[in-house]
This record gives sequence, structure tokens and C-alpha cells, in this order.
Amino acid sequence: MLSLSELAIFLIAAILFYAFYSLIKKAFEEVGFNSWESSTIVFGSIILGMVEIPLFRYNGWIVGINIGGALLPIILSIYLMIKNKVFFRVVLGIAIVSYITYNYTYVSNRGIVSPFPLWLLPPIAASMYSVMVAIKNKRKAASIAYSSGTMGALIGADIFHLRELLAMHPKPNTMAVIGGASILDMVFLTGVIAVIVDALLYES
Repeated sequence: MLSLSELAIFLIAAILFYAFYSLIKKAFEEVGFNSWESSTIVFGSIILGMVEIPLFRYNGWIVGINIGGALLPIILSIYLMIKNKVFFRVVLGIAIVSYITYNYTYVSNRGIVSPFPLWLLPPIAASMYSVMVAIKNKRKAASIAYSSGTMGALIGADIFHLRELLAMHPKPNTMAVIGGASILDMVFLTGVIAVIVDALLYES
């Protein structure tokens, strides 16, 4: 039997998870996926967030990529760019978000991090840029925001800081995983938050 305090904690956790799930699902619906597809993407990201693929070894590091936290968002970004024919507009958005992300992230003994609230700047920049270049088409703007945010965070944080990270001397076989925090990783969240901000900007 659960005690009242344990039951209360369980209920609060369930409510928070449902709210978080609903926000992410809404973001994927904004970019054009239907409800079933959005739910599949969210739960697929959570499940695949437990899977990491090693890419290469260097200087004691094992560099890898998380499927749910990075690989899936990258695939979705490319798909949305092709489907909505926004490739060239997204390229400029990626450059802007990459620059901002690089300047507000740094390498620490916990990996590549960004302090709160500075990690909100990349998704906000992606949203504002998308609205400016696709103000008459909400669906395209959401796709631009997601793709620019996701790819910009990946390049600005993980790619641009990779040389600094690899220059450190960790314990042998230390893992450095792109998107390693799964759905709580900056790569995943930047795209989702960018779309949510995008929706709020359109509603206002």
C-alpha cells in the first residue's frame, strides 16, 4: 500500500509528465504531424532516448549520439525542410541559432552546458527568425523554427565545442554523447521550445 505522501508524489509526477508530454505533442502537431504521429514521435523519442550509438574514439573519449535526443530530431528536421521546401530559409536560421548557441554554451566537467535562462535564447531566436521569414504561413514558420532550433543547437553546442571537449583528458572510455539527455537535451528541447514560442507569437 502506498502512503498518502507517496501517492501525492506519484500524482504530482504523473501530472507534470502529462503536461510535459502535451506540450511536446502540441509542438509536433504545429509543424504538421497529426495527433497519432505526434504521440508516436514523443514516445519514440523517450524510448529511443535510452539507445546510444558510438561513433568514434579519441583521446580517451567515446563519442556517440543518442537516437531519441539527437538522431531522431535531425531526421525530422531534414524531413520538414524537404517537405515544406524551406531549405534555404532554414540554412540562415541554423547559422543564426548556431552562433547564439555557441556563445551561450561552454565545456565543463559535466559536458557542454548552458546556464538558465541563457539556454532559452536559441529557441527564442529560432522562433523570431521563422516568423519574420514566413509570417504568412504558420505551418512553414513552425517547420523553420523547429529545424533551425534543432540543427542550430546541435552545431553551435556539440559540433563547435567538440574540439574543446576532446582536448580534455578524461578517464579511459568516458562517453560523450550528442543528445545524451534524451528529451531533456538542448538539441531536442530547442526545437520543441522554438515551435511553442512560434505558436504563441502567432496567437498574439
